[in-house]
Amino acid sequence: MESLESLFRSFETGIRSAKAVKPKAYLKSIGLEYSDLRIGFNSGQFHHRKTLKSKERFEELGVITKSDAGVRDDSLTAYTVFGRYGLIFPLLDRENAIVNYFALRFDLDSPKEEYLNQKGIYPAYPHPLTRKLYLAPTVIDCASLMQSRILDQREAVIALHDGELLDEHIEIIKSLNGLESIVIFKR
Repeated sequence: MESLESLFRSFETGIRSAKAVKPKAYLKSIGLEYSDLRIGFNSGQFHHRKTLKSKERFEELGVITKSDAGVRDDSLTAYTVFGRYGLIFPLLDRENAIVNYFALRFDLDSPKEEYLNQKGIYPAYPHPLTRKLYLAPTVIDCASLMQSRILDQREAVIALHDGELLDEHIEIIKSLNGLESIVIFKR
């Protein structure tokens, strides 16, 4: 059965493809390295040549929606794909399962950031003994801080959801027993 986890593995394979020249170049331009972080690339074709059952599951997950765009063959169905031709970052739940995606569609006139839904934390729930928690305004800011390797052992960073502090973030903060300070980055 298709899941956000298995689909993300295909996106991770996609970023490593020799054909993924533009996504790799864009990552380099913003100072991120896919080999250091969990980043995937969605070419928008993951549903091609899939069974109807797989496509129905992708619809349930919200990663494709039926479209009324024209198709070359009346027996085919057109779909709009979440995060099409974009970099994909996974958001996790408390059990470290992927429950959401953040997409950065970089190949548009102006890059577009979007979330699949309102669930999950990027990059993951911090360890309960975290002493210092950084709150980054975006997934990209959070990824940059993680890649910088400046975080000490009992420090963690999580991304806000489009700059918003959601109930899930507050729940995390309350659960950190050893928390001594929170650093909030502003844009």
